[in-house]
Amino acid sequence: RVAKLDLMLLGDDVTHKKPHPEVYLSAAERLTVAPEECVVIEDSKVGLEAAVAAGMPCLVTPTQSTMTQDFSEAVAVVPDARELLSLPTLHSLAMDSL
Repeated sequence: RVAKLDLMLLGDDVTHKKPHPEVYLSAAERLTVAPEECVVIEDSKVGLEAAVAAGMPCLVTPTQSTMTQDFSEAVAVVPDARELLSLPTLHSLAMDSL
């Protein structure tokens, strides 16, 4: 699966951890795309806050440990990550929410 990714950044790749937006802004810069053209998929409030701070729409797929967190800033909350595969396109869903 990892081989299909254009870029993978981890917490060790940045100075500031989430909820700071550095990891997402760094990814956009390295991919040479504007932050608003990105779509973030997160599973926690801290990750959602980082995406919002980066100016990126965010879809949330909560886990057992995060499902009670406030995801009101998310474009959508998708309870089962497998559902993401059946969405028309993540980008169009996110852009429709703006």
